[in-house]
Amino acid sequence: METDTHICIVVGGPILCFRDNSFLVGGERDCGTRAVLDRILAGDMSWEHDLDGPFVVLVVDKVRARVTCVTDLMLFIPVYEHREDGRMVLGTRVDAVAAVSGKGSAVDEASLVDFILHDVVTYPYTAYRGVRQLTPAAAHDYTVLDGGRTQKLEPKVYWQPVERSAFGSIDEAADTLRSGLQEYVDRVTAGMDHVAQFISGGEDSRALAGLLPAELKRDAYVFLDSMNREGRVAERVAKAYGAAFYPGYRSPTHYLEILEEASSLVGLGHQYTHAHSLGFHSECKLDQYQAVFGGYLSDSLLKGAYARKPRGYGRFPFLPKISLTGESRSRPLKSSVFRADLLREVEQRRRSHLGSVRAIRPRTAHEWFVLWPMTMRTGMPNFYTTRRLFASYEPFMSNTVVKVSASVPTRWKLNRRLFLRTARPWLQPARAVQHGDGRFPHLSWVANTPLQAAVWAWRQFKRKVIRKRSNEGPWGDWQTIVRSPVWQERARIAAGSEVFERVCERGGEQDKRALLEGLPIQQQVNVLQIAGSAGSVEKG
Repeated sequence: METDTHICIVVGGPILCFRDNSFLVGGERDCGTRAVLDRILAGDMSWEHDLDGPFVVLVVDKVRARVTCVTDLMLFIPVYEHREDGRMVLGTRVDAVAAVSGKGSAVDEASLVDFILHDVVTYPYTAYRGVRQLTPAAAHDYTVLDGGRTQKLEPKVYWQPVERSAFGSIDEAADTLRSGLQEYVDRVTAGMDHVAQFISGGEDSRALAGLLPAELKRDAYVFLDSMNREGRVAERVAKAYGAAFYPGYRSPTHYLEILEEASSLVGLGHQYTHAHSLGFHSECKLDQYQAVFGGYLSDSLLKGAYARKPRGYGRFPFLPKISLTGESRSRPLKSSVFRADLLREVEQRRRSHLGSVRAIRPRTAHEWFVLWPMTMRTGMPNFYTTRRLFASYEPFMSNTVVKVSASVPTRWKLNRRLFLRTARPWLQPARAVQHGDGRFPHLSWVANTPLQAAVWAWRQFKRKVIRKRSNEGPWGDWQTIVRSPVWQERARIAAGSEVFERVCERGGEQDKRALLEGLPIQQQVNVLQIAGSAGSVEKG
């Protein structure tokens, strides 16, 4: 919205904590933005307390020739910056910033190798030379000088996830979480009568279903290759909570079919394969709901998903979780595929980021290397997609969850201890429905370990002895995808692409195809995305 003296833009639909949010269900479109600007001009805005959830706020002071851009607690919504010769470009889509700044063809080769190997580009870098990510939880001020040149002032950081213990007991932390999550959902849904949520065979969507007011009409969506175990469990869960169940089905090669559009939507350097709702947003009319809720990031923030664990633990999901001291994020990189100079540059960037994280979280630097900021989390394009396609709300990205996560010991998060003590009341309606992995989410890890181990052993027996294999999960089956003719053609094009040539050790075209096929499947997908994104900046 614009006045005679200011322009104010609010991105991400944050919840206002200093007033009601009735504008979400009616009224003038810029009502919330106007309320934010009024509070800023009155000098009363507390960025840490007054806005809840992901956001970016941009204010242009036309009288004082000043621009202020404020980022959220965790950089859930990244802002990209290019500055050169007094010229400044800011944006929330990296390809757009690169195009406007004239850096669309200036890809950062080290960033591309980083992306292929690690699924993300290490903060604060991007896929483009000269384009950087802004600092999270900070107000960035720019003054416009004579001649139109801009000068950036030192960012004013208003919050950091400093390593400390803020709670006397795990129950106290759980009580804080429960009340904060409930308050967030209540603020969003006040005045609404019909919402949607994502449902699954897991436990986070159950907690979400229990959080939503029972008097609301609720539609529950899941996206699958076909009706499978995940879908059947999700249907039972939806029924237990009184929600209407709507499955959506994709083709076996869906994730190849959306490559260009999804890559353009999330931007180069972010994995397009997490754009799960793309296409379904129109098919299921998700953009017609006043709110669509997800249970994203509960594992990351509340269950210690990125704490350092013994090697090989992931193969046996039923084992009790333990965390190790130290870190393994800064290990030297070894690859016969990529240029040695680019590997050394990526190592240096990762060590630098680890040092920044270690300065505020010395004991949990390994875990928070991935969480601070959230652009280091590989799955974040899931949210970059949903927030752009419909009114997406994620309770587990609320301020309370972030601050509690930063203020409790890792051991409280492991084995779902903190999550269960927080969410147990919300899990009760579906207590008779097993998790997709065989657990009962309302029970502790002690009770669940033998149950999950027995289910895991039986499924392994069926897969390896009986040779019965099917896709029973929510995501696409990449083993099927890579055998398809579509994949083979895309892989041929990617192996011969100019950008792959630039980051690889020298060799002929045949050598490049062999190098590509020698990479793990996910790294091959990243190469296909980079090759398929060629020209997307110019199109944008």
